[in-house]
Amino acid sequence: MKLSMQRKITEFTKAEELLLLMSSAPILGDYEEYWKDFLHKIDKGFNKLRDLYKDDMRVKGVIDSINIARKSDPLISYLMQARNSDEHSIRQITERVGGYTKLEGGAGGGVIVSGVIEGGKMQENLVTAGNLKIEFQIEYVEIISVTSRGKKYDPPNISSGKAVLTHIPHQIALIGLNFYLEKLALIDKVLLS
Repeated sequence: MKLSMQRKITEFTKAEELLLLMSSAPILGDYEEYWKDFLHKIDKGFNKLRDLYKDDMRVKGVIDSINIARKSDPLISYLMQARNSDEHSIRQITERVGGYTKLEGGAGGGVIVSGVIEGGKMQENLVTAGNLKIEFQIEYVEIISVTSRGKKYDPPNISSGKAVLTHIPHQIALIGLNFYLEKLALIDKVLLS
């Protein structure tokens, strides 16, 4: 029995592992490096896939559909161009967004009974009383516009006809990885029939 395409092309498995590392990275510098590594693995995986089946007419349509998406789908194209921009320039491909702690008192006010509030850090052991709302956001990373070969590529707002409501790298990575895994499943299906 043939190995599935995903197992033959280990870059997709490595991209999946990098996505998991991104999702749980406690340090933003590591997160950004996993993102860059993900971009390289997904692109290398496609190149290996294309080379592996360049003469196989049974899967030509699937390979062609990936090539078309890499040029026309805003998210798939963005992934490729972000990788190119990172590879061939010194420009940033992500931007750090600062964290904050926001306090709001409602009718009758509120009191912090005990605990310490430090900006940019999750509040632990904080005891409040009354009408007090505390909103916390840790520092995070967003994708930004990238330039590749003189052309600017903005963060995608659509992919496969669906709205993309995030610019968080690991969420963008998940959408992109799922696109490629769906194409790999189609190739497996064609080859096994």
